[in-house]
Amino acid sequence: MARPPQSLAGMLLVSHPQLRDDHFRETVVLLHSHAAAEGALGVIVNRPLGRVLGQLQTAVASRPLAEVPLFEGGPVASDRLAFGGWRFPPAGEAEIRFGLDQTEAAALAADTAFALRGYVGYAGWSPGQLENELRMNAWAVCPFGPVCAALEGVELWKKLLELHRPDLRLEADSPDNPGLN
Repeated sequence: MARPPQSLAGMLLVSHPQLRDDHFRETVVLLHSHAAAEGALGVIVNRPLGRVLGQLQTAVASRPLAEVPLFEGGPVASDRLAFGGWRFPPAGEAEIRFGLDQTEAAALAADTAFALRGYVGYAGWSPGQLENELRMNAWAVCPFGPVCAALEGVELWKKLLELHRPDLRLEADSPDNPGLN
């Protein structure tokens, strides 16, 4: 197994099909920071809550942020909302932004090329924790690309495994209880 790069910021962590932890089962995490000495932070990008911000906060119902879709970002600080998102330029790498304040988020909400989202909670790893999980093959590290704009939910998780870890495809398609096959 190749040694992972020093920083995985901007990369996706795709959970292994055998990772059964309820918080991270069938998830895709976009890392927005990662350093050996500080640990890692990211958000789950494939767990839409099926609601927009205006449905939960009536104060923003008529403002630019009213239609921002909400996602379960992770198990840490699940009582907090953070804005983040991305845009894919015609050439080059994606522009990824996180930790936006309401003014920045409102400005980006008007940009139809920017996928602005509200994340409830986040995913975090202490120093060395993510590296240990990678050594145990709990995650597949994948590049962040336009497929993330086209799919969501379990479909995104399965597609990323199909593209980057085809050896796990059979496991990804297996039912929770093989006896039901």
